[in-house]
Amino acid sequence: MAKHTSLPTLDLHGERTEGLEDKVDRFITSAQSKGHAQARIMTGKGSGKVLAAVQKYLKLGGYPSHFERLPNGRPNEGVLIVQI
Repeated sequence: MAKHTSLPTLDLHGERTEGLEDKVDRFITSAQSKGHAQARIMTGKGSGKVLAAVQKYLKLGGYPSHFERLPNGRPNEGVLIVQI
């Protein structure tokens, strides 16, 4: 399984949901302007509030996403791969 280290990455560990949409929007806009077709958003697992807020934003923005795959093939539910 290929690693996604070359993808632009936004680490949201420890973040709250307030202001999250602006951070994600700036990140996606920046990645897009640099010619990236994909990006990683690390939400962590925690309570699930950050993940839910990011997924809602991506869905409303029309950005398809899926969970990153671990080397064993299982989904890493703390990291989203976004198509931009």
